[in-house]
Amino acid sequence: MLWSLAGLFVRAIDLGLWDLILWRSLFACLCLVAIAIARSAEAVRFDWRFCLAACFSATAMFCYVAALTMTTVANVLIIYATLPFVTAALAFAVGREAASRRLLMASTVSMIGIVFVAGTALAASDIKGNLLAFAMTLSFGALLIVTRRNRALNLIHVNAAGAALCAIAAFPFSSGQLPGGGALGLIFMLAFLTTALAFLLFLAGGRHVASSESALIALLDVVLGPLWVWLAFAEDPGKSAIAGGLIVVAAVVWYFWPSLRRSRS
Repeated sequence: MLWSLAGLFVRAIDLGLWDLILWRSLFACLCLVAIAIARSAEAVRFDWRFCLAACFSATAMFCYVAALTMTTVANVLIIYATLPFVTAALAFAVGREAASRRLLMASTVSMIGIVFVAGTALAASDIKGNLLAFAMTLSFGALLIVTRRNRALNLIHVNAAGAALCAIAAFPFSSGQLPGGGALGLIFMLAFLTTALAFLLFLAGGRHVASSESALIALLDVVLGPLWVWLAFAEDPGKSAIAGGLIVVAAVVWYFWPSLRRSRS
Protein backbone atom coordinates (compact mmCIF):
# COMPACT_ATOMS: atom_id res chain seq x y z
CA MET A 1 0.00 0.00 0.00
CA LEU A 2 2.89 2.39 0.75
CA TRP A 3 4.16 2.04 -2.83
CA SER A 4 0.86 3.43 -4.08
CA LEU A 5 1.63 6.78 -2.39
CA ALA A 6 4.56 7.58 -4.71
CA GLY A 7 2.42 9.27 -7.35
CA LEU A 8 0.67 11.36 -4.70
CA PHE A 9 3.97 12.66 -3.33
CA VAL A 10 5.37 13.37 -6.80
CA ARG A 11 2.27 15.41 -7.66
CA ALA A 12 2.53 17.33 -4.36
CA ILE A 13 6.23 18.23 -4.73
CA ASP A 14 6.83 21.36 -6.81
CA LEU A 15 10.40 20.71 -7.94
CA GLY A 16 12.32 20.11 -11.15
CA LEU A 17 12.79 16.52 -12.29
CA TRP A 18 16.54 16.31 -11.66
CA ASP A 19 16.30 17.93 -8.23
CA LEU A 20 13.48 15.58 -7.30
CA ILE A 21 15.43 12.52 -8.42
CA LEU A 22 18.60 13.73 -6.67
CA TRP A 23 17.05 14.33 -3.26
CA ARG A 24 14.69 11.37 -3.39
CA SER A 25 17.60 9.05 -4.27
CA LEU A 26 19.84 10.58 -1.61
CA PHE A 27 17.25 10.15 1.14
CA ALA A 28 16.41 6.65 -0.08
CA CYS A 29 20.09 5.68 0.03
CA LEU A 30 20.51 7.00 3.57
CA CYS A 31 17.36 5.24 4.78
CA LEU A 32 18.35 1.92 3.18
CA VAL A 33 21.88 2.14 4.60
CA ALA A 34 20.40 2.73 8.06
CA ILE A 35 18.13 -0.30 7.63
CA ALA A 36 21.05 -2.44 6.43
CA ILE A 37 23.13 -1.46 9.47
CA ALA A 38 20.23 -2.11 11.85
CA ARG A 39 19.44 -5.53 10.35
CA SER A 40 22.97 -6.95 10.18
CA ALA A 41 26.64 -6.11 9.87
CA GLU A 42 26.99 -8.15 6.67
CA ALA A 43 29.75 -6.83 4.43
CA VAL A 44 28.87 -5.61 0.95
CA ARG A 45 30.23 -7.79 -1.86
CA PHE A 46 31.29 -5.50 -4.70
CA ASP A 47 31.52 -7.99 -7.56
CA TRP A 48 30.23 -7.58 -11.12
CA ARG A 49 26.88 -9.15 -10.22
CA PHE A 50 26.33 -6.61 -7.47
CA CYS A 51 27.29 -3.73 -9.78
CA LEU A 52 24.98 -5.01 -12.52
CA ALA A 53 22.06 -5.34 -10.11
CA ALA A 54 22.74 -1.85 -8.71
CA CYS A 55 22.71 -0.39 -12.24
CA PHE A 56 19.34 -2.01 -12.96
CA SER A 57 18.03 -0.69 -9.64
CA ALA A 58 19.24 2.84 -10.42
CA THR A 59 17.68 2.75 -13.88
CA ALA A 60 14.35 1.57 -12.48
CA MET A 61 14.37 4.30 -9.81
CA PHE A 62 15.12 7.05 -12.32
CA CYS A 63 12.57 5.88 -14.89
CA TYR A 64 9.88 5.48 -12.24
CA VAL A 65 10.08 9.04 -10.94
CA ALA A 66 10.56 10.50 -14.43
CA ALA A 67 7.54 8.59 -15.76
CA LEU A 68 5.35 9.86 -12.93
CA THR A 69 6.21 13.45 -13.86
CA MET A 70 5.35 12.96 -17.55
CA THR A 71 2.18 10.89 -17.67
CA THR A 72 -0.69 9.87 -15.41
CA VAL A 73 -0.07 7.75 -12.33
CA ALA A 74 -2.58 5.22 -13.70
CA ASN A 75 -0.59 4.72 -16.91
CA VAL A 76 2.66 4.15 -15.01
CA LEU A 77 1.18 1.63 -12.59
CA ILE A 78 -0.78 -0.26 -15.25
CA ILE A 79 2.36 -0.72 -17.32
CA TYR A 80 4.27 -1.78 -14.20
CA ALA A 81 1.58 -4.39 -13.45
CA THR A 82 2.85 -6.37 -16.46
CA LEU A 83 6.10 -7.05 -14.53
CA PRO A 84 5.50 -10.83 -14.13
CA PHE A 85 5.13 -11.22 -17.89
CA VAL A 86 8.02 -8.87 -18.77
CA THR A 87 10.26 -10.76 -16.34
CA ALA A 88 9.27 -14.08 -17.90
CA ALA A 89 10.04 -12.75 -21.39
CA LEU A 90 13.46 -11.52 -20.26
CA ALA A 91 14.19 -14.85 -18.57
CA PHE A 92 13.37 -16.66 -21.81
CA ALA A 93 15.48 -14.26 -23.89
CA VAL A 94 18.50 -14.47 -21.57
CA GLY A 95 18.38 -18.00 -20.20
CA ARG A 96 15.84 -19.77 -22.40
CA GLU A 97 13.60 -20.40 -19.40
CA ALA A 98 10.47 -22.15 -20.62
CA ALA A 99 7.18 -20.27 -20.42
CA SER A 100 3.92 -22.08 -19.73
CA ARG A 101 0.93 -21.81 -22.04
CA ARG A 102 -0.96 -20.04 -19.27
CA LEU A 103 1.79 -17.44 -18.97
CA LEU A 104 1.83 -16.82 -22.72
CA MET A 105 -1.95 -16.39 -22.79
CA ALA A 106 -1.92 -14.00 -19.82
CA SER A 107 0.95 -12.03 -21.37
CA THR A 108 -0.95 -11.65 -24.64
CA VAL A 109 -4.05 -10.41 -22.85
CA SER A 110 -2.02 -7.95 -20.75
CA MET A 111 -0.43 -6.54 -23.90
CA ILE A 112 -3.94 -5.80 -25.18
CA GLY A 113 -4.46 -3.79 -22.01
CA ILE A 114 -1.23 -1.89 -22.63
CA VAL A 115 -2.47 -1.02 -26.13
CA PHE A 116 -5.48 0.62 -24.49
CA VAL A 117 -3.17 2.57 -22.19
CA ALA A 118 -0.92 3.62 -25.06
CA GLY A 119 -4.00 4.89 -26.88
CA THR A 120 -4.40 7.58 -24.21
CA ALA A 121 -0.95 9.03 -24.98
CA LEU A 122 -1.96 12.05 -27.02
CA ALA A 123 0.78 14.44 -25.88
CA ALA A 124 4.51 13.92 -26.40
CA SER A 125 5.04 13.89 -22.64
CA ASP A 126 2.54 11.04 -22.26
CA ILE A 127 4.40 8.99 -24.85
CA LYS A 128 7.72 9.64 -23.09
CA GLY A 129 6.14 8.80 -19.75
CA ASN A 130 4.74 5.50 -21.02
CA LEU A 131 8.11 4.59 -22.55
CA LEU A 132 9.87 5.43 -19.30
CA ALA A 133 7.35 3.32 -17.37
CA PHE A 134 8.08 0.39 -19.68
CA ALA A 135 11.84 0.96 -19.29
CA MET A 136 11.33 0.94 -15.52
CA THR A 137 9.45 -2.35 -15.75
CA LEU A 138 12.17 -3.86 -17.94
CA SER A 139 14.89 -2.71 -15.54
CA PHE A 140 13.09 -4.08 -12.50
CA GLY A 141 12.46 -7.35 -14.30
CA ALA A 142 16.17 -7.59 -15.12
CA LEU A 143 16.98 -6.86 -11.47
CA LEU A 144 14.69 -9.70 -10.37
CA ILE A 145 16.41 -12.12 -12.74
CA VAL A 146 19.91 -11.13 -11.58
CA THR A 147 19.00 -11.43 -7.89
CA ARG A 148 17.14 -14.70 -8.43
CA ARG A 149 20.19 -16.25 -10.08
CA ASN A 150 22.52 -14.86 -7.42
CA ARG A 151 20.86 -15.59 -4.09
CA ALA A 152 23.82 -14.20 -2.14
CA LEU A 153 22.98 -10.67 -3.28
CA ASN A 154 21.53 -8.56 -0.48
CA LEU A 155 18.60 -6.62 -1.94
CA ILE A 156 18.88 -3.85 0.64
CA HIS A 157 22.53 -3.31 -0.26
CA VAL A 158 21.72 -3.46 -3.98
CA ASN A 159 18.95 -0.88 -3.76
CA ALA A 160 21.01 1.40 -1.52
CA ALA A 161 23.79 1.32 -4.12
CA GLY A 162 21.23 1.87 -6.88
CA ALA A 163 19.88 4.93 -5.08
CA ALA A 164 23.42 6.26 -4.68
CA LEU A 165 24.11 5.79 -8.40
CA CYS A 166 20.85 7.52 -9.25
CA ALA A 167 21.77 10.50 -7.05
CA ILE A 168 25.24 10.74 -8.58
CA ALA A 169 23.80 10.65 -12.11
CA ALA A 170 21.22 13.35 -11.31
CA PHE A 171 23.59 15.73 -9.50
CA PRO A 172 25.23 17.33 -12.60
CA PHE A 173 21.79 18.21 -14.01
CA SER A 174 20.28 19.52 -10.77
CA SER A 175 19.99 23.17 -9.78
CA GLY A 176 22.47 22.73 -6.96
CA GLN A 177 20.08 24.48 -4.58
CA LEU A 178 18.59 23.11 -1.39
CA PRO A 179 14.80 22.71 -1.73
CA GLY A 180 12.53 24.56 0.67
CA GLY A 181 11.65 22.97 3.98
CA GLY A 182 8.19 21.86 2.85
CA ALA A 183 9.45 20.26 -0.35
CA LEU A 184 12.39 18.65 1.46
CA GLY A 185 10.05 17.14 4.03
CA LEU A 186 7.79 15.71 1.33
CA ILE A 187 10.78 14.27 -0.54
CA PHE A 188 12.01 12.61 2.65
CA MET A 189 8.57 11.10 3.22
CA LEU A 190 8.52 9.93 -0.41
CA ALA A 191 11.88 8.21 0.04
CA PHE A 192 11.24 6.81 3.51
CA LEU A 193 7.68 5.55 3.03
CA THR A 194 7.70 4.37 -0.59
CA THR A 195 11.28 3.10 -0.79
CA ALA A 196 12.82 2.19 2.57
CA LEU A 197 9.84 1.28 4.77
CA ALA A 198 7.83 -0.26 1.93
CA PHE A 199 10.77 -2.42 0.89
CA LEU A 200 11.43 -3.51 4.49
CA LEU A 201 7.78 -4.51 4.98
CA PHE A 202 7.80 -6.30 1.62
CA LEU A 203 10.79 -8.41 2.67
CA ALA A 204 9.23 -9.18 6.06
CA GLY A 205 5.80 -9.98 4.63
CA GLY A 206 7.25 -12.12 1.87
CA ARG A 207 8.29 -14.67 4.49
CA HIS A 208 4.69 -15.26 5.55
CA VAL A 209 2.76 -15.33 2.27
CA ALA A 210 3.17 -17.23 -0.98
CA SER A 211 4.69 -15.48 -3.99
CA SER A 212 1.35 -15.65 -5.80
CA GLU A 213 -0.35 -13.88 -2.90
CA SER A 214 2.38 -11.22 -2.88
CA ALA A 215 1.83 -10.62 -6.59
CA LEU A 216 -1.91 -10.18 -6.13
CA ILE A 217 -1.47 -7.90 -3.11
CA ALA A 218 0.91 -5.78 -5.21
CA LEU A 219 -1.97 -5.18 -7.63
CA LEU A 220 -3.47 -2.89 -5.00
CA ASP A 221 -1.01 -0.27 -6.29
CA VAL A 222 -2.77 -0.23 -9.65
CA VAL A 223 -6.05 0.64 -7.93
CA LEU A 224 -4.90 2.79 -5.01
CA GLY A 225 -2.22 4.84 -6.79
CA PRO A 226 -4.62 6.48 -9.29
CA LEU A 227 -7.26 6.76 -6.55
CA TRP A 228 -5.04 8.92 -4.31
CA VAL A 229 -4.16 11.41 -7.07
CA TRP A 230 -7.78 11.50 -8.23
CA LEU A 231 -8.95 12.37 -4.71
CA ALA A 232 -6.18 14.92 -4.08
CA PHE A 233 -5.63 16.45 -7.53
CA ALA A 234 -8.64 15.32 -9.60
CA GLU A 235 -6.29 13.52 -12.02
CA ASP A 236 -8.54 11.63 -14.44
CA PRO A 237 -6.81 8.60 -15.99
CA GLY A 238 -9.33 8.42 -18.84
CA LYS A 239 -11.69 5.65 -19.91
CA SER A 240 -9.12 3.91 -22.12
CA ALA A 241 -6.60 3.72 -19.29
CA ILE A 242 -9.26 2.36 -16.93
CA ALA A 243 -10.24 -0.27 -19.50
CA GLY A 244 -6.60 -1.18 -20.08
CA GLY A 245 -5.98 -1.39 -16.35
CA LEU A 246 -8.91 -3.76 -15.85
CA ILE A 247 -7.61 -5.99 -18.64
CA VAL A 248 -4.08 -6.11 -17.19
CA VAL A 249 -5.31 -6.76 -13.64
CA ALA A 250 -7.63 -9.51 -14.89
CA ALA A 251 -4.74 -11.15 -16.78
CA VAL A 252 -2.48 -11.10 -13.71
CA VAL A 253 -5.21 -12.43 -11.40
CA TRP A 254 -6.09 -15.21 -13.87
CA TYR A 255 -2.42 -16.19 -14.19
CA PHE A 256 -1.77 -16.42 -10.44
CA TRP A 257 -5.15 -17.86 -9.44
CA PRO A 258 -4.17 -21.58 -9.54
CA SER A 259 -1.09 -20.87 -7.40
CA LEU A 260 -3.22 -18.88 -4.98
CA ARG A 261 -5.72 -21.73 -4.63
CA ARG A 262 -2.90 -24.24 -4.01
CA SER A 263 -1.33 -22.04 -1.34
CA ARG A 264 -4.71 -21.64 0.37
CA SER A 265 -5.34 -25.38 0.39
